[in-house]
Amino acid sequence: MPIKAAFSVIRDSIVIWWKDWANQIVVALVAILLSLTVVLYPMALFGVYEQSLDLTHDIRTGIMGFWQGFKTYWRKSLFWGLLNLLVLGFLGFNTWFYSSINHSIALALMILMVFLGIFWLIWQFYSVSCFFLQEEKKLKIAWKNGLAIILLQPGYAIVIATMMLILVGLSITTFIPLFLGSIPLISILGLKAVQATIKQDAA
Repeated sequence: MPIKAAFSVIRDSIVIWWKDWANQIVVALVAILLSLTVVLYPMALFGVYEQSLDLTHDIRTGIMGFWQGFKTYWRKSLFWGLLNLLVLGFLGFNTWFYSSINHSIALALMILMVFLGIFWLIWQFYSVSCFFLQEEKKLKIAWKNGLAIILLQPGYAIVIATMMLILVGLSITTFIPLFLGSIPLISILGLKAVQATIKQDAA
């Protein structure tokens, strides 16, 4: 995929999201409320992706689509969420630990932990999108497909992932994008990015 295709994906994702903006705000707010329990966060995220997938096919399911994904993939989403909690917790602890040590090697290791954390987030971003677009709904296959997109099309993957990280960063620091439906926008962005690679492979 050429890098310029990434900008088309970003534009198309925003257009799709904007056309159903009212529903996406409702979905985002429900997902946020459920995520406050922590335990339900993975299921809520998978619910967001399910309705976002419908939206990429011009089908507006909103909360109904969200609920469908929530209840259909609750087991797989919980496993995914637990794994992410362990990995990010491990990387976060190591980052904190190395930051408290005044040594050049410790600084290098801290930077490595941060880099690995960012890479993990990007990998999961593409993997969850692959999960919803592949015929066999297995996380192992989704992780392989997500990694393949990053490694085989790094320029394309980095541009889209940068947009995703910007949205995540703004949502965490200001909360405004979060309450305006940034979660569905991020999921639409990932789905459209993977869909574009599938179309290219099929061409």
